[in-house]
Amino acid sequence: MSGRRVGGKPSPEYNIALLGDLGVGKSALTVKYITRRFIMEYDPCIEDTYTKHEDIDGQELSIHVMDTSDKEDSDPQRYLRWADAFMVVYSITNRESFQTVRKYLENITQYIKAVGKELPVAIVGNKIDLERYRQISKEEGAALATEFECLFFETTAAEEFEYVEDIFHGLVHEIQRERGEKHIHFQPLFITEEKFQSAQRGGRPKSPRSPADRKDDKTGSKKNSSSFKLFNKSFKIFN
Repeated sequence: MSGRRVGGKPSPEYNIALLGDLGVGKSALTVKYITRRFIMEYDPCIEDTYTKHEDIDGQELSIHVMDTSDKEDSDPQRYLRWADAFMVVYSITNRESFQTVRKYLENITQYIKAVGKELPVAIVGNKIDLERYRQISKEEGAALATEFECLFFETTAAEEFEYVEDIFHGLVHEIQRERGEKHIHFQPLFITEEKFQSAQRGGRPKSPRSPADRKDDKTGSKKNSSSFKLFNKSFKIFN
């Protein structure tokens, strides 16, 4: 797949679909990645697609993100056929949302077997900023990921942008590996409560990528471009 042209050559495209129950923070994660901002109020019933153009590892890429909203009569084929990778999200504060993850994983697994190709999947436990309300342990999330051979992350859209960026970039790297574009195996970012508290005090958890891979925004030089497209979704955005 190819997107906009860079230097006369089309840039590679990557489609990532976010799945999960209403209210788990799919839209918050999407907009955090696209805009670096956190949203508090939005309509969870609206499904939309976003595009962000980035420079990752010195290569211009077009990343398309589908923020899904499943209804009873929704056809999962719309995102199964579209996506190159899946991010299945649950809230660590909601047991029911975690139980729904298994249903999504079973559907994805069935589709992958039917089409005969590998598609990366990441299970994401969101809202670790609400640790005191946790209902699903890290071990439960990791065990489910092991069962379905998925990546596993815990994160929050409410805090550091890099927590969210690393997940999207991790899936991009996995897509590249499956396509044979790069021989990369991305290690999931597992943010412990201790590391998260350290980040709240001004520190940062250790990233799966080398610190040298990131450029300091204060210098005015950014690793990623700020070019993106937003469509019909309405948000209340907080800096």
